[in-house]
Amino acid sequence: MNREFAVCALLTSSFLPSPCFAQDAPATKVLSPELHISVYNNADVPVGLMVAAESEVNRIFHDAGVEVLWRNCSEKWEKGQPAGCHVVGPTYFALKILPQATGAKVRNRTDVLGIATLDENGVGFYAYLFYDRIQKMAKERSLAHSLLGHVLAHEIGHLLLRSNSHSISGIMSGRWTDEEVRKISEGAMCFTPFESKVMQDRLSTLAPTLETTVLTTKGEN
Repeated sequence: MNREFAVCALLTSSFLPSPCFAQDAPATKVLSPELHISVYNNADVPVGLMVAAESEVNRIFHDAGVEVLWRNCSEKWEKGQPAGCHVVGPTYFALKILPQATGAKVRNRTDVLGIATLDENGVGFYAYLFYDRIQKMAKERSLAHSLLGHVLAHEIGHLLLRSNSHSISGIMSGRWTDEEVRKISEGAMCFTPFESKVMQDRLSTLAPTLETTVLTTKGEN
């Protein structure tokens, strides 16, 4: 199967404004579409850091009109795995945090923090984060949990927005500049109204057909 790799990378030598547009408040309260994420913490990221990063993702997607529901999974667990950990489909994604990058496409690109795998139709359910690189940059820039949370949000964004989902600036930029890193530290990065609308519409459309489209698999890296 042909695969497209949607990459999250860092560019530290450029400066590019990344305006974050406020989301319009709905006239009446409506239920936001839900997205289920199974996280495989294969890099043994500390629990406190994971909880804080997931909270950051919740905030980012809540602002975009999407609610994220988490399953904290582990391939090491033989028993006690949360129900649904290996379920993937249009509204069920799997994110694996790896100790370091694997695969020839990204191993030698030290600026790459994570990838989402998409097929020839731009559809994918799996993303991978490279914790050694995230940890190094977070320490250098004093970003703590914020960087991990934003990389998680970026890769989830690829899986929802699909092919050609990189933007010229902001959270879906293919290369985060110094200005975007500053916004990460301030909690000011978000999806644009257009990106938010696409994600909401896609999840709202797919949710009613979930029972017939969900696949059960462990996936592969």
